[in-house]
Amino acid sequence: MKKGWRNCVSGLAGMVLAISAWAASTPQRVATDLGARVEQYVERHVVAEDGSEVSHYRQVNRLLKADEADHVRKYSISHSASAQRLEIVEAFTRKANGRKLVVPKSNYQLKTASGRSGAAALFSDWNETAVVFPDLQVGDAAEISYRIVTRQPLFPGHFSRVAEFSRSVAFDKVDITVDAPRKMKLQFANWHMGFSRQEQGARQLLRWTLAQPQALVNERRDYSVYAQGTEPGYAVSSFESPRDIAQRYVERAEPKAVVTPRIQALADQITAGAEGPKAQANLLYDWVSREIGYAGNCVGIGAVVPRDLGVVLDNRMGDCKDHTTLLQALLAAKGIPSHQVLVNSGNLYALPEVPVLSMVNHVINYLPSLGLFLDSTDPDAPFGQLPLSVQDKPVLAASADVPARTPGDDGRARQTMDARYRIGADGSFEGEVRITAEARFGQMLRVGFKSLSQDQRDGMVKRHFESARIPADGQMKRYSDPQQRTDQFEYEASFKTQPLLRTGAAGAFGIGPMLFSPAPVPAYAHAALQPAPDHAVLCFSSASEETYEITLPENMQVLSIPTDTAYNGPLVSYESSYRLEGRLLHVKRRIADRMPSNVCSPEVIAAYREALQPMLNDLRQQVLYK
Repeated sequence: MKKGWRNCVSGLAGMVLAISAWAASTPQRVATDLGARVEQYVERHVVAEDGSEVSHYRQVNRLLKADEADHVRKYSISHSASAQRLEIVEAFTRKANGRKLVVPKSNYQLKTASGRSGAAALFSDWNETAVVFPDLQVGDAAEISYRIVTRQPLFPGHFSRVAEFSRSVAFDKVDITVDAPRKMKLQFANWHMGFSRQEQGARQLLRWTLAQPQALVNERRDYSVYAQGTEPGYAVSSFESPRDIAQRYVERAEPKAVVTPRIQALADQITAGAEGPKAQANLLYDWVSREIGYAGNCVGIGAVVPRDLGVVLDNRMGDCKDHTTLLQALLAAKGIPSHQVLVNSGNLYALPEVPVLSMVNHVINYLPSLGLFLDSTDPDAPFGQLPLSVQDKPVLAASADVPARTPGDDGRARQTMDARYRIGADGSFEGEVRITAEARFGQMLRVGFKSLSQDQRDGMVKRHFESARIPADGQMKRYSDPQQRTDQFEYEASFKTQPLLRTGAAGAFGIGPMLFSPAPVPAYAHAALQPAPDHAVLCFSSASEETYEITLPENMQVLSIPTDTAYNGPLVSYESSYRLEGRLLHVKRRIADRMPSNVCSPEVIAAYREALQPMLNDLRQQVLYK
């Protein structure tokens, strides 16, 4: 449900309906080499008073280049088997000369999510129908018309829809119509589209249109933060406010969090010997996130109503609403109050002007007595910490005692590296490295180790050098327990390479990490080389420190070493020192990144890039020798 709820509430996604990963914030160039274009895209939604609807779709895609044939030839439609009915009205290839080739029945490929022998699906009932158009060649068009009949709305009496259309796709005609009861109070918005509204007797008719015959080149690469309305699009909703959505969800979900004798016995067993609400909540959170697998999508009305907790416990599996409901019930069994709250686990960091369902796609817990948000679907987040995907996000809650946003990154991410290198007379390297990582960096490193088998961990140093095409061998000497849920992690490793430097002649070498870590100092310099974005991006503060003790060979005469650098600004402080004592070269580098969290404006990013220039120049320095 973490990713799937949006699919449930937004209905069907046609091949060309925009998703944020296609969007461009400030398109500059007209695309001149299109592989296909959308000649027609039409939606008509007829909504009943109870929120059920009949939605008609028509799409015509023209193939312009042969290398796009596979994308145009196949058209996929998804629907909920228990809540909706799909009807293909017609589908055919229209040849360039106007001849129609009807899609034969054998060209319909159906993927069903159902139980054995026709039983109802337990974790997902979303079916996918793929329509494959016959004999589609350059100049031909793939045309399809179909309807979706929604018998069971997610929220009775409510209707909500939002969509955007990427500027990187050529649309000759887009026509969206919502035909709803006049007494259904609708909020609506449009971005870069034509809009009209009229009333006809007991009905109201909302219409959005778009003509976008010229596609634009998408030059945006970072979508960690996205603002709704960047692309042409529309939104419509019968919900009064974001809280209205939360209240509608909670009134149907929280009754499932009942404390049964089974729940009480389980809560007592998990918390045996623990005293105090915080210690007990920690154990309950740890048990749910560790013992209940994360799976499932939407099963008809199950998109917003959790499964019975007995089913979740029997299967040791559930989606986010199941996790949240189970944890709420276990907490209640120990007298610890909690709320289920809605957030967006994607890249939306601001609530849109129209409260549509798809602005939230995830459910987590909030414990008012402890002031903590908990997301038990993440098996690696320590108690009291949220995964990055739900940090600094608007919160939709039915209760007034819940903060308006989840907490942002706490800025504790830190890494230290202590390296001892010895350069041989033949230019080979051997050495030892110790990496210590904390907070986000520690969790990243621990999860990386956790995902590997013991054999893989034993050979990871050698594979690291192989991936860099460096002939070397090495071994992992020690590392923290990756199964222990903590945000601190440490490892020590040793290595020996074949000759990498040319000795006996003039040369130079740079100084940097030779093993893997989440936050090597040189990685920060990459931001200084990237073009400044014109949109907000994800960011957080952190620190990294590296020390090197490099033993030089007798046959190497050092001509010069890098000079020290020091810079201290509001966003970045950086310092480095280089000292040669006989055959020992001592190097120390330290960066403190003071970026705000979790969203940075283009202006902040531009200033950050500028602040990194002294570090970038320092890292370009080398040791000169002969």
